[in-house]
Amino acid sequence: MTAPDTDDITPPRDPAAFARPRGRGIGIAAVAALCVVCVALGFAGSQIAQRLGARDPAAPQIDPAPQALDRPARPAGPPPPLAGAPSAAPVVASGYGDLEARLANVEASQQRTLSAAGAALAATGLAEAAQTSRPFESELAALERLLPLSPDARALRPMAETGVPSRAALSAEFGAIAARASTAARQPGEGAGIVDRILHALSAVVSIRRVGETSGGAPDAILARAERQTAEGDLVGALATLRTLPAGAAAATAEWRGRAQQRVALDQHLANIRTQALSDLTRAEQTRADPAPVGDVQP
Repeated sequence: MTAPDTDDITPPRDPAAFARPRGRGIGIAAVAALCVVCVALGFAGSQIAQRLGARDPAAPQIDPAPQALDRPARPAGPPPPLAGAPSAAPVVASGYGDLEARLANVEASQQRTLSAAGAALAATGLAEAAQTSRPFESELAALERLLPLSPDARALRPMAETGVPSRAALSAEFGAIAARASTAARQPGEGAGIVDRILHALSAVVSIRRVGETSGGAPDAILARAERQTAEGDLVGALATLRTLPAGAAAATAEWRGRAQQRVALDQHLANIRTQALSDLTRAEQTRADPAPVGDVQP
């Protein structure tokens, strides 16, 4: 080991050499002091601002959450139509109203057609039942449900309970009625002779009547014409012919004429009912084919 040089360990002789060497620039202590000063100034400034705000309540407050700019409110419904612009909603509503009215008219027309057709069928059934001599209450009741206001249907109620003799039955009965009328027409008067009285007595047992002669005003000719008319179905003509008989012969035909008049009245009421039913059906069909205009339906 080499001993240190004595020159190296010799203290300096200049006193300035013993002083602490100066650092370059601002020292650490100066920087720390500056930071402390800044913090103190900031704290003091905040305290002053709080005190000023507490003393002045009218000062505007700063909202930490900025509000959005005022905007116009959005309308809740659709915008109103422009002035002068066509409005489609009323047109569509009107179109639907017209359509509903048309449908109601069609339904009413169909109902009238069905009712008229039912009345026509009921009238046909009643006419067929009334052509016989039996009662026809059920057929008349079916018609009255469809034509409750028909005066002809109401007039048939008494006839429907018992029935009315048919034309065939009246024609079959007329021969016997004519024979009694012919006998009554030969009733001898107060001044008649014995021969006339004998012939009248025999005619009460055996019918003696001229059936081939139809001309003239004799009772047998009148009865022959009425019989022919009855066979042909002309009850109106037969009744008119029988009214020309003498009183005695006319009295003998009174019961038959009453039944024949019932048949004539029944057939007339039936004809009126059929005419009304067919007229209602034709009118209903025309209405259904050409309904009354309600208004143009808008698309």
